[in-house]
Amino acid sequence: MGIYNIYAGVQLKVADELTLESFKIGEAVDIPDGIYVGHDGFVVVQTGLLIAKRATITTTWGDEVKPEDILDKFHPLKAAIEKAKEGDADESAD
Repeated sequence: MGIYNIYAGVQLKVADELTLESFKIGEAVDIPDGIYVGHDGFVVVQTGLLIAKRATITTTWGDEVKPEDILDKFHPLKAAIEKAKEGDADESAD
């Protein structure tokens, strides 16, 4: 699993030094400004402060995006899992 810092309840492994610290909305944080995605939601850092936590974000086109929509795309074993599912489907067709 590893060591994470927690930002408004979202575990992230992005700081230069991971110290199991927990940060609340409005507190200064140790990561650059941006929008970060973790399994428990999105967090927004602006001007060095943790300013928001969201369960979903909305795209320019109005689509709602959940954390798993993004994280699943980059899962290191995704290709292997999909290949195994295809193999299972081929076997059941026989």
